Amino acid sequence: MGRRKFTRTPMAEIVRRSPFDGLLSHNEKAKECISVLKDAMEAYCDGEWERFEELTNKIIKIEHEADLIKGNIRAHLPKSIFMRIDKSTFLDCLREEDAILDYAENAGVWLKFKRNVIPNEFREDFLKHLEKVIECVGAYDNAVKEVKALVRGAVRQKDREKAKQAIKETHRKEWEADEVEKRLTKNIFSADLDPLSIFHLIKVVELIGEIADHAENAGDRLRMMFAK
Repeated sequence: MGRRKFTRTPMAEIVRRSPFDGLLSHNEKAKECISVLKDAMEAYCDGEWERFEELTNKIIKIEHEADLIKGNIRAHLPKSIFMRIDKSTFLDCLREEDAILDYAENAGVWLKFKRNVIPNEFREDFLKHLEKVIECVGAYDNAVKEVKALVRGAVRQKDREKAKQAIKETHRKEWEADEVEKRLTKNIFSADLDPLSIFHLIKVVELIGEIADHAENAGDRLRMMFAK
């Protein structure tokens, strides 16, 4: 009777695996999603309705792909041994990251409800607001990379500072997005539009603003992971 052969996973391979890899993959989908949302917004502003519909359908598809990544992260999250951070905090971070995609999808779907003509006087701020939101999510992505490196290695003060600065940049970008949002909201209320159109566009601006808010929240969860 032959001896059983066991396939062993090398220890180095196990150590290399990090739940942060999944977090980064999930956020790549978030970045892709809001990039497509920007293209959809441009198509909407230009009245290119067929292209707009194609892009919003793409957003829905990307959000679904991100959901699959999220499910995989939760299914394979280490119970303890290679998890140097609090599991519940990590899952909170993933939940906030997932909200980025949810609100991007919601903004695209809400735009589909009504075809408005975007006045030229605030079209630029519409796109600038979304650009600042994209920058905020990009800053959060950098923060994830810094915290990933921090929790896997020996914690040095300069590494902590790099992680803190990356998270601080996420806050700064959220503030910049918020400032554009305030100006844009004021201009929409002042525009010569019917009440329904004003409500519709204000809601779109709010939904897009929520994307930056949740990127900032996710950054705060990252801070909690290495605060102790």
